[in-house]
Amino acid sequence: MPFLGIRFKLSFVSFLLVTAVIAVSSVAVMGIMDRFLLGELVKRGTSLSRGAANTAAFGLLAHDRLVVDNLVAKLKERQPDVLYVAAVDHDGIITAHSDLRKNGARYEQKAPAKVISRDVDGTMVTLDSRGGRDIYEFSTPIRFAARKIGSLHLTIDGVTLVDARGDARRMVALASGLILVVAVLASYYLAGFFTTPIKKLQEGVSQLRSGKYQGALTVKLHDELGELTSNFNQMAQVIVQQQDKLEEYAHGLEESYLATVKILATSIDARDDYTLRHSTRVAALSVMLGQQLGLHTEELRDLEVAALVHDLGKIRIPDKVLKKAAPLNEEELEMVRLHTRHGAEILSHSRALQRFVPAVLYHHEWYDGQGYPEGLKGAEIPLFAKIIAIADAYDAMTTSRPYRSGLPAAIAINEITRYSGSQFEPALVDLFVRSLGQPNHAIPQLMLRLSA
Repeated sequence: MPFLGIRFKLSFVSFLLVTAVIAVSSVAVMGIMDRFLLGELVKRGTSLSRGAANTAAFGLLAHDRLVVDNLVAKLKERQPDVLYVAAVDHDGIITAHSDLRKNGARYEQKAPAKVISRDVDGTMVTLDSRGGRDIYEFSTPIRFAARKIGSLHLTIDGVTLVDARGDARRMVALASGLILVVAVLASYYLAGFFTTPIKKLQEGVSQLRSGKYQGALTVKLHDELGELTSNFNQMAQVIVQQQDKLEEYAHGLEESYLATVKILATSIDARDDYTLRHSTRVAALSVMLGQQLGLHTEELRDLEVAALVHDLGKIRIPDKVLKKAAPLNEEELEMVRLHTRHGAEILSHSRALQRFVPAVLYHHEWYDGQGYPEGLKGAEIPLFAKIIAIADAYDAMTTSRPYRSGLPAAIAINEITRYSGSQFEPALVDLFVRSLGQPNHAIPQLMLRLSA
């Protein structure tokens, strides 16, 4: 099936490789993006914290709470993700807080869950979790003249970082998906460069195998596949030439084979002047009946040959018996009955003729089991033997012999009909009688064909 072809497999392998590379790359990129975004958050928070600490220093020295309160309020207002800002003096008392209710209270700084960074100027960034949310706190010393006079505490909601990371992941996923689609399409397209020549080669091999080779394949590539295609064309040309020679040789053998069969049949018939061309007439009648049965060409050809050699065993019957003008005695009849076994034995020595043994051996069997040589009956008797039996009997009855004249066709037909169900198969008898009732030119045409 096409979806299991090499092109599909190459594309599928490429898909797996590209997917693995993109997955690893995406994980690496997301890790880098996470660190970058966290770094940017730290930089922004540190910058805000330092700037606010420097401004708050003047307010603390001047004991001007209004300056510090205004600073804290403006910072909270301009930075939506800032949760709170607190300025604490050197005694730990909150001098200004974005939540005015906490002014004047002692600043309680909890132990952080994780320290993110600590700068040389003393700014410390910590990570804590409150209510299931990450909180980043920036603590910067407030100094004046290298003396610490307090500290500024600024917290940023971690949801900002989470949202930024989510946006970055979606962008990475989208970019990865687009790259994957482009890579798969590109790999499928590129795979065609390799699989198309291979497919052409496969079609060429199939054509050679089926005997329908349509000529050399076009060589479009100048690489190993192109060289393989050129070698295939040369090989195919040699094979086609050899096939032509073999067909010619086989045709000659077939002609020799048929000529040999016809010579055998003619030689058998020629031993008895009264049965001259008997085998040819039996073959014509048999083929006529075979056509009525709907046998195809090859079966009719085999039936024709089997009928031509059906009396081959008579070669071993002495002339004094074969040409005897008077009726045969029991011993002579037994000698004649052996001709079926003799014929089968002669044919068995040739591999090409062995398939005709059953028809030759059993063409004197009777439908009711009273025939010879083995007393077969009904369906046990091969079809060709049944057909030849009817044709043989009809020709024997309508041919004149020294001790009797040939019977008219009508009487011979009545005799065959009378023995329907005993000597002959009824269905074949009906077809045979019906065939003889057709225009008289049917049998002479077959005889001309057989004797040509």
